[in-house]
Amino acid sequence: MGTNKLVDKLEKFFDLSKQKRRKKHDKYLKIVRQLEKRQFKLEQKIKKEKAGDANSRRHKALIRELEVVSKLIGKAKKQDPAD
Repeated sequence: MGTNKLVDKLEKFFDLSKQKRRKKHDKYLKIVRQLEKRQFKLEQKIKKEKAGDANSRRHKALIRELEVVSKLIGKAKKQDPAD
């Protein structure tokens, strides 16, 4: 699943009331797991790109996407409905 879809799902989840968030906690956990998988895959791609040209556009785009995903994971964990 693409990063944009994950962002949309996470935003929809945070727009729900606290009561509805508790009911949909499993979906929340699934979104967080997908974000963590995406983060891992991006880290692997970045390692491969470093072997090539670290200044390429692709490498820079991967780094930016990794930063976004990392921030989303942090935001998601701060707003965990289980708390």
